[in-house]
This record gives sequence, structure tokens and C-alpha cells, in this order.
Amino acid sequence: MKKLSFLLLVLSCCFGATQVTAQQDPLFAQYNNNAFLINPAVAGSKGNHSLNLFHRWQWVSFPGSPQTFGVNYQGLVKDLHGVGVLLFGDITGPSSRYGGKVSYAFHIPLADRKLRLSIGLAGRFAYNIIRTNDIQFIDPNDQAVANADGGAGSGDAELGFFLYGKNFYVGLSAPNLIQTKIDFGQGNGRDPIAHGYRHYFLNAGYKFRFPEKNITLEPSIMVKYVQGNVPQIDGGITLHVLDDALSFGIFYRSPAFLSFQAKFLFDKKIPVLIGFDVALNNFQQYSTGSTELMIGYEFAGQDMFGSPTPVEDAPNGTL
Repeated sequence: MKKLSFLLLVLSCCFGATQVTAQQDPLFAQYNNNAFLINPAVAGSKGNHSLNLFHRWQWVSFPGSPQTFGVNYQGLVKDLHGVGVLLFGDITGPSSRYGGKVSYAFHIPLADRKLRLSIGLAGRFAYNIIRTNDIQFIDPNDQAVANADGGAGSGDAELGFFLYGKNFYVGLSAPNLIQTKIDFGQGNGRDPIAHGYRHYFLNAGYKFRFPEKNITLEPSIMVKYVQGNVPQIDGGITLHVLDDALSFGIFYRSPAFLSFQAKFLFDKKIPVLIGFDVALNNFQQYSTGSTELMIGYEFAGQDMFGSPTPVEDAPNGTL
């Protein structure tokens, strides 16, 4: 009974249902450090090429808890063209999902090149797997899932916009534009079990620089909406010190989660991010929290907007 209940939870969370819809794309707390994960228009916005490896273990110690891992690359080509690639795996109990995306972004200079607007489009692909051998059915004769195909492939598209300057950014993206059907059934004339639900991500941030103290404060917020679900808000603040060599952040994610992050930048080339989430409700007693790790490499690139305005020419605390 427990295994069947868990399977129903997995299916509703990963693939959607007629009356219950939930997040299908992997959850990340590091969106403000690696925004390409949620928006193809971000590719190339840093003015260089970068490579990141990431892993998230959600609800550590909870049986069958989700684990997401992968690698992404993004970079700027000839000042105006951003390219990116993402490959990921997402495992939850008897369910697995492997896929990725290939993206292109065009960066348009605005306001005498003090701002840029990037428009990005990505092709997405995924292969969904249900390991029926790991499931114990209440009715052994129930063949609805037991006789189903073990895997189902799907493809989709993702559109994104990213307006950014030296100290701020605003991004809007929408994965699963086509809402491709996902069918584990065998034979012809069957209705698909579900389809990809459209996601919407709206995020923004601003850097308040204090050069005399060599620190930067960066508040940021993200609003996430999945069709048929309640909007989710994720917001917080990051403190950057020592020329961004060290960063510490605290974030709140509705309905009741706190995320703590620490980022170390070694030799201005190798970022390492460590994150830890805790629940503020009774669920925390069943899990020790969620962990997240990212390690990358930043190749040399160009400064997209030049050096910040000298502090004497700018209002106190801003540039």
C-alpha cells in the first residue's frame, strides 16, 4: 500500500494529472547563480563562457527522495549571440527522467549599450522511465501500469526574455510551450497518461554596491507558476564580499522553506556553491533538509558594460 501511494505521489508530481498538477521541471535553489537552468535567454549574458556541474538532493533521508544532477554550458559568441546546452537526470523513487535542452539567445544593446535585452529559444527533450519492478500493486491483476511501456520520450520548446544591466536583471521564461503528450500506454487508440504542463518563471534582482566597504547586497525574487497550481514565491538577499570571492545568501520559498547558500570563487575562475534547505513545517521531522552543490569554471570573457561608475559620482549605496 505504501509503495502504491508513493507511486501515485510520484506520478502526480512528475507527470501531472487531470485534476492535480504540480511542478514537473526539477527544482533548484541556485537559480540566481545559474539562471540558465530556468531561462534560455540568460546564455551569454555574463560575457564569457562557463561550465557548471550541479547536484540537488531534496528531502534527504526521506525514502525515494528526488535527486537531480547534470551539467550545463553557456557562452557568448561575437558579442550578440548566446548559446547553451543543458543535460540532466532526475530520479524520484521508481521514476526517472533524463533530458536536456539546446538553446540560442540574441542580445540586443539598448540605452547607449547600458542595457541589453536577450531573447532566447530552446529545444527541450526528455525520456521518462517508470521501473514497474520496484512497485508492489494492491491488486496483482491490475495491469494498467504493469503492462505499460517502461519509458516514454517527449520533446518541447522553451522561450525566454532577459533584460539586464551592470547591476540589475529581470527575466521571464516559459518552458513546455507545446505541452507535449507523455504516453506510457501500449498499442493504438490509447489516451496519453499526461502532458507537459507549461511553467512560468519571473525573476529579478538588483546589486547595491558599497565600494568603500568592498561589499555588495543583492536582493532577488522569483515567482513561479505552473498551470492549475498556486504561484510560488522565492525571495531573499545575498551578501557579496572580497570582490565577489565570497557570497552568503538566505532565501524564503513559499509555502514554508528556508534556503541557506554559500558561494566561494577560487582564483576568479572556479565557483563552488553549497546550499541547504529546511522546511518550516511538520515535514522537517521526516527529512534532514535538502542539499545542493554546484561547481564550475569561468573562462575569460569581456566586461559587458565596463567598469562601475566611481562612487563619488553615484548615490550612496548604488551604482
